[in-house]
This record gives sequence, C-alpha cells and structure tokens, in this order.
Amino acid sequence: MGNYGNTLDRWYRRAAVVLWPRQRSFAARAEAGSEGALRELQGHLDTGELELARTLARSLAPIWKHRASGEAAAPLFTAALHVAVGLEEADTAAMLLAPFGVETLGERHVPDLAEAAARYGRTWSREAVGSWFGPVAAYTGADRAAWLESLPGLCAALRTADGDGDAVAALLVEGVWQAAEQLLTGWLDVGREVERRGGMERLGAPLARILQACDPKTADTIGTALCGLPDTALQCLLPALRTAAHRPTTVRDGAPAAHAFQTLADHCEARLTTAVTRPVRAADDWSLTPAGTCRSGCGLCPDLDAFLTSRTRRVMDWPLAKDRRRHIHSRIDLAGLPVSHTTRRQGRPCTLVLTKTNAVFTREQAARIRAETDLAWLREKWPRPRG
Repeated sequence: MGNYGNTLDRWYRRAAVVLWPRQRSFAARAEAGSEGALRELQGHLDTGELELARTLARSLAPIWKHRASGEAAAPLFTAALHVAVGLEEADTAAMLLAPFGVETLGERHVPDLAEAAARYGRTWSREAVGSWFGPVAAYTGADRAAWLESLPGLCAALRTADGDGDAVAALLVEGVWQAAEQLLTGWLDVGREVERRGGMERLGAPLARILQACDPKTADTIGTALCGLPDTALQCLLPALRTAAHRPTTVRDGAPAAHAFQTLADHCEARLTTAVTRPVRAADDWSLTPAGTCRSGCGLCPDLDAFLTSRTRRVMDWPLAKDRRRHIHSRIDLAGLPVSHTTRRQGRPCTLVLTKTNAVFTREQAARIRAETDLAWLREKWPRPRG
C-alpha cells in the first residue's frame, strides 16, 4: 500500500423528531400522502361515520392545493370524486376536487360526476368545472391535446348518465370553447403569415373535437361565431373540417354537430370561391394593405400607409432618427409585410430605405393556388346538400 498508512473513518448521523398535536394527526398524514388520506376518509364513509369524515375532510383545506392532472392523476381523482359525493357537503366536496386539472377527467368518472352535479346543483357544478381549467397556455399542451381527443366520448357518456351529466357536459364544452376562442382571436391578430398559419392550423383538430362534443344548439352557436370571423380564420376552419372528415360518423346526418360542420363547410366554400374568382393582380400593381392601427400617435404611420397602398411606388427614401426608424421597422415586421427596410447611413438623420419585394406577387399566387386546392377538396368531401 506504499504510504497509505493508518486511516480513520467517521460517520455522522442526523435525526429529526417531528411532533404535531394529536388533533392534527390526520392532516399531517394527509400532507405526507394524499392517497392514504382519501382511503381513510372513504373508510369512515363506508362505516357510516359521516360527521367524522366531514370534520377530517375540512381539515385538509390548508394543504389540499397541489395541482394534479393527466392520466397519472386519474386514480387519485377517482378516489377524491367518490369521497366528494359521499360527504354530501358542497363546499368540502368542491375543495377536494379543485386541485385537479380537466385533463384528468375520463369516462370512468362519468357516474360520480353526474351524481355530484345532481346532488350539489348547477351553481356548484359551474364552480367545480371552472376550477379544473388552468391558464389558456395549457390548452396547447400534450395532456390537453390528448384529453380533447376523448372529449366527444366523455360528453356523450355524461348526457346519457343518471344524475345531471348534461350540466357537466355543457360546462366542459363551454370551458374549452372559451379557451379556444381566446387563442383563435390572438392568432388572428398576428400579422406574420407563416407564424399565424402555423398557430391557426394547430387549433384545427381541437376545434373539431369541441364541435363533436357539443349538443346541436351549442354546435350551431359556435359555428355561427366562427363564420363571423375574418377570412384568415379559414386557416383554422379548413384543418378542423379535414379532422372531422376522418371520422365521418361524427358529422353525418343525425350527428349532433352535423349541421354546424356543414355550415362551416358552406362558409369556407363561399369564401374560397370569392378568393379564386378575384382578378389576378396586375403586373404593375405594387399596392399593399395598410400596416394596421397605430395608437402611438407617432405621426409617421399615415405616410407609411400612403406608401404601402400606392400602386406605383416601390421604393421610399425616408430620413428618420433612430427611434423613429425602429418604430417603422416594428410596424412592418409585426404586420408581416413584403417590404425590406435598410438604413443608409449618410447624413443626419440617416435615411430609412423601404422597398417592396417580389413577394407582393408570389404570396398572392401561392394563396390562389392553395385556395383552388382547398376548394376542390371541399367540394369533394363536403358537397352541399341537395335541395
């Protein structure tokens, strides 16, 4: 061992003694494991100790706040829902169910959900279901996307369940539609074509599942709202129709959302027909739509819009200070306009050079080809009903 020499090993051990009042014993154990707490509560309910179960359940309020969702949380939600129904106490039941995400809900929960809605009333149901929806950003997550695939089946099961499953189904549809509408409105305001189209297309499949989960009246209401959106909404509506076409049994005559889907298809066909019959842009027409509303009061944007809407002006030399140049840059980029902007650094102030690019023509040509392709598909897959 060479110079290894003698050695001395030391071990250090630390321990903690945790004490809590006897009356807090259940809450302490519950904080260490939710499953055990729910099993204990269910045991008291099974033996008829209702008041004890209620008292213990109320003691969980300060600690019962960890949000859980997804398939992994489904067994815990099943236990919590069963206890919530058995407690027969609305506020405590709502507290037990509040931490869960809507993605946890599945068809296995339908009987207890319908019973809870019938027992505690529609006001309670609205508050409980509302607590399951997280921020709108969660709408696009993987768990939410997978759950939306199951939403039509879940709502159909709720509507046929004993109790008040209709109320829960309606509230689930209302919640996901509000989130989808908010996202859709946000994407419609995005000026850059590639970014906007990508976001809108990703909403297509969820939108189809929402409509398939609706009752006929709600589906028609949502369909009417969608038809009232600008033509850029077709970037979402057409993917929704393509998704629905893969499940023909959900959109054929007699299906709850059949009329709404046909209304959307007819609306898209009318808008696409208008697009493909619009005259082709003349070779010398360099006009563009304005850059949108400017609320800064900069005094520059009227001149910018005059340049953009001109049929003949392709280049604009504009002496501007740095901050004013930056403002024009942002206006062009946010609107996604086919206009390049460079700075010629000669003299004071420097000169901002705006140049309309050939994308003025190529974008329009690509949009026409896409519209013709989409229109042919629509007429094949979603023909107008005879008569």
